[in-house]
Amino acid sequence: MVQSKRLVALTLSAGMLLPVFCAPLTASAKTTYLPSSVRSHTWYRLTDGSQGGFHDKTTFRGNHMTVKSYGHTYHWSLTSLKKHSKSTYYGRLHYSKKYSELIKVKVISSKHFDFIPKHSYGTIGNYKGTDRVGAIIFRR
Repeated sequence: MVQSKRLVALTLSAGMLLPVFCAPLTASAKTTYLPSSVRSHTWYRLTDGSQGGFHDKTTFRGNHMTVKSYGHTYHWSLTSLKKHSKSTYYGRLHYSKKYSELIKVKVISSKHFDFIPKHSYGTIGNYKGTDRVGAIIFRR
């Protein structure tokens, strides 16, 4: 009788632990993209108040973009993109295989959004760039 109680108790405790150990060890991460209003149009990269005269044609395909500037074509990409709010995303912008930086993507309207680097020259604090200083401006 005592052995049967121990066997029932052992079976119940093993049955309670079984669902914990059956959980998958890996989770699939969902890739976050910029809104379709950004990805489905051609944009022009403009300057802020502290830069020279950019007017580059930029097209998006997912989180990859093609920038045509002064007869050259550059391929940039966004990785680790996370949605923070309705109009704000955080991620990493890769300019090349060796150079990248953390950015904030601020979608202002369907015709205007900005890339704001984490440490902008001439600003104090993180992600403090504006259209006047420190931001990469894209408009249609």
